[in-house]
Amino acid sequence: MKTLTSDEIIAITKKALWATIITVRPDGVPFAIEATPFYTETETCFMINPNGGTGKNLKSSDHVLLKYTFTTKDLSDWMGISCLGSGRFVHDPLEIRRGWELLGQVMKQDFSWAADKFCKTPERSPMMAVKVHSRTGRCSGKNGESLSIILTSLGLETD
Repeated sequence: MKTLTSDEIIAITKKALWATIITVRPDGVPFAIEATPFYTETETCFMINPNGGTGKNLKSSDHVLLKYTFTTKDLSDWMGISCLGSGRFVHDPLEIRRGWELLGQVMKQDFSWAADKFCKTPERSPMMAVKVHSRTGRCSGKNGESLSIILTSLGLETD
């Protein structure tokens, strides 16, 4: 089993099209949803319903766990990454517009219509930003093994 470095984790998470966002309800019960991540210089971001469970949970605790998992069909190679941080919803129209542009780059779509809509009502913004404080990750590779070999086995593009 290979322990991933922080730099490897950052590079790998930026290849993910899905992440699980885990928060805690006010009664202490975990709550999870999946969404497509995109990245600013300092935060991992998502577009999610601000009135849903995650939004409600962030009002009582800003603690967030982001979980990324990858595996081959036969489960012979795998990777798991956990990122602990604090989450918030973004209400600045310039950040919201940039968020939709960044998500559009990931999804290869034009979300300018959504940017226009939410910039007019920034208090209803679906842009959630997570400042990651710590990262851990492991994979089925061996210590010293090239990360590109592991990524290729998982079907992820290498740079």
